[in-house]
Amino acid sequence: MKRHYRIVLWVVLVLLLSGCGFHLKGYQQATPNLDGLYIQGDAGRTSLAAMLRQELSASGAKLAASEAAARHHLQVLKDQIEYRALSVDANGKALEYELKLTVEYQVTAATGEQRIEPQSLQVLRQLIYSGTEELGRRNEAALVQQEMRPTWLDRSCAICRPGSSR
Repeated sequence: MKRHYRIVLWVVLVLLLSGCGFHLKGYQQATPNLDGLYIQGDAGRTSLAAMLRQELSASGAKLAASEAAARHHLQVLKDQIEYRALSVDANGKALEYELKLTVEYQVTAATGEQRIEPQSLQVLRQLIYSGTEELGRRNEAALVQQEMRPTWLDRSCAICRPGSSR
């Protein structure tokens, strides 16, 4: 009998969570205005354009397969990571860095008319070093850089979903 109550409790919890609009982290539903969008950029799996294509496709957007078939074109104008030393030790060695990912993009219609003026979206991370292991520093910096792109994708796709203020 206890097992039966547990099953019923789980079913009720799942129904309540789905009824209140709960979604797993990272889930975004794209607006229909994104249908027919062509994303210009590198074809490599790790490129920002490829990651954006994958994210928008997963959210339900029907992306254009070719540039000729597109209603709109999204072009990544700038994809750059900058380092800035925030603090140094007595010997002048950097102890803390700020990493800044800057992505500038624009959207144009198939006719060439500008739909979204060039805009910039930034992601900032602080990187604190302790110790003297140079290899560890490089590996940690590479990991932080890898984490910055998905964060940018989450923010940019949040702008695209229905009900967004932008």
